[in-house]
Amino acid sequence: MDFRFKKNNRGYSEITFPFMRNTIIPTTNYFFNVRITQRENMPLTGPCFIYGNHSNYFDPFLLNVGLTEEPTAGVMTRDQFHKTFPRIFMDSIGIVPTSKYIPEPGIVRDVIRMIDQQRMIVIFPEGGRRWDGRPKPIIETTLKLFWKMKVPVHPVQLHGSHLGWPRWAKKPRKSSIEARWLKPLHTSDFESYEDFSAVCKEKINFEEYDPPPDTYPFHSWSPAKGIERLLYRCPETGVNGAIFTPGGNRVCSRTAHFEYSMNHASRLIDRDGNLLSLIEMYDKMKKIDIHKNRQGVILEQNGSQFFTVDKEHKLQKLDRGVVQLMTDEIVYAFGSESGTIALDSIYYISVEQAHKLSITNNHRTLQFTLNDGSALQWQDYINRLNKGEKPVLNDF
Repeated sequence: MDFRFKKNNRGYSEITFPFMRNTIIPTTNYFFNVRITQRENMPLTGPCFIYGNHSNYFDPFLLNVGLTEEPTAGVMTRDQFHKTFPRIFMDSIGIVPTSKYIPEPGIVRDVIRMIDQQRMIVIFPEGGRRWDGRPKPIIETTLKLFWKMKVPVHPVQLHGSHLGWPRWAKKPRKSSIEARWLKPLHTSDFESYEDFSAVCKEKINFEEYDPPPDTYPFHSWSPAKGIERLLYRCPETGVNGAIFTPGGNRVCSRTAHFEYSMNHASRLIDRDGNLLSLIEMYDKMKKIDIHKNRQGVILEQNGSQFFTVDKEHKLQKLDRGVVQLMTDEIVYAFGSESGTIALDSIYYISVEQAHKLSITNNHRTLQFTLNDGSALQWQDYINRLNKGEKPVLNDF
């Protein structure tokens, strides 16, 4: 049986809460110097929901900086529970695992229990972190949960979160993030769920690549490292894996004649000192046709580690193998198992951390690592193919 800390009748450990608060929060402030604004809107206790925009690995801790009397509860992607120590400590304060975009009846029961325990519950309705700072689609079932539970809902805008640690980046940047607590929403103030949902979405519907100037990072370590996760092919030639980062602060292509430096705020700077938008470069790259080789293979990953989610919604490690993306299916083989997943049979697709892809159809959830490629590229391509785009033949 897995070790667990003893919890009080509120559902958290009185041993681990002060320990985590005295270690994680100072670390959070060291990197991001969290400034709380509109503090009068902060809850002191529950039951309530807290939600916000989600870009930074530290976002749950950013929300907890000013909540000194008790920890928040909440749900977190199941992938974070795969390691022993994070699982033990997250469980100790009332965090429960969930699978992104996949309805789980047990989660509703967990939330009801948290409400009965008078907990403040953190949920990010976008499901996962933003890649480029622009809003992601909201998971409607999360807002329906807010509506059904009839407790206060506290929106928080985290300004500077994306630039403080972009999802694609290997390291955080020192900055001063603003946690802006907005007035709580009460379902009783709305005539319909549709009105309530629209307001919930509007509160976090802002892009983060251009936050308030006082939230821009002022120091970074190798700011360009990891950019190939976002710029997974050359924006000029379309060649996969062509982008590299010499010295960790330059962005170059092996197949095009450009070289940019990157500043603390993820701006690209050309040789003449002109600033270029990373978002515009990403959008330009996405307009290039999807390429396939003569065997019909679009993307391929060898040595991928496979996982599945069992009937108890626990992540189970399988074997290593190979996975290929074709025009209308995913082909995989690991251990003694091989098979295909039709692209039009996929219900949900999500990127876990920055290098794992989870695919769910009516048969199972299969997750595989993409250490030598970009999980975002696989997700982008599958979405484009499912919208009817036809790949073009290319031999490189």
